[in-house]
Amino acid sequence: MAFAELEVASDDVEPRRRWAVVVVVSVVAVAAGVVTTAWVRRTASPWPAVAGTPYEIPLGSDDCPVIEERRQFVDAHGSLVPPGATEVLLCTTPTALHIPGRRVADPPRQRVLHAGAADFVALLNRLPDRNQSWRHWQQRHSGWWPDAAPEPMGEACRMIGYTHQHSFVLRYPDRPPVPLIYTCGGQAGGLTSGTRTRMDDTKPHLVDEFLSRFQRH
Repeated sequence: MAFAELEVASDDVEPRRRWAVVVVVSVVAVAAGVVTTAWVRRTASPWPAVAGTPYEIPLGSDDCPVIEERRQFVDAHGSLVPPGATEVLLCTTPTALHIPGRRVADPPRQRVLHAGAADFVALLNRLPDRNQSWRHWQQRHSGWWPDAAPEPMGEACRMIGYTHQHSFVLRYPDRPPVPLIYTCGGQAGGLTSGTRTRMDDTKPHLVDEFLSRFQRH
């Protein structure tokens, strides 16, 4: 009789154990799914790949870009600039904050890079878009949990006053020149052609890279 009761009790415990295992596995699976979904959302591209209405960047009488009022952020698929440029022009435009001759000599208004223009174009076309740039930032600076995306990159500008604006003009033998300006001024951040915008956020920035190559040639 006692043996029969023990066997019945054993038979009753086994289903409970299986049920407990099922419950634990289900809870773990749900928790893992929630964490995975949150991770994917946290690291997903926060901004659309196509944005804004393309516009032309006019050139002044000195062939440098005319930096007008700040425009709407614009972006599209594809390379920032066409290949085949034979010259890269760096323009340095004084702003209202510039005081001529103060402390250091004024930089040249224009500098032209002839040798290595194609390499510089390749450098331009390797710049990340704002989604890629944000992912790179997360990988470098976030901890075990990715940081949330900030205000749209390239659109929200810091309140920084610059004494000079920097811009580029790419010249081609068989097509019109392509001007590039920084969306927030200065010499870093969003660099736009008026059709696409790429992020020049990591050092050395393109202006520094241009000057280094210019001095070597």
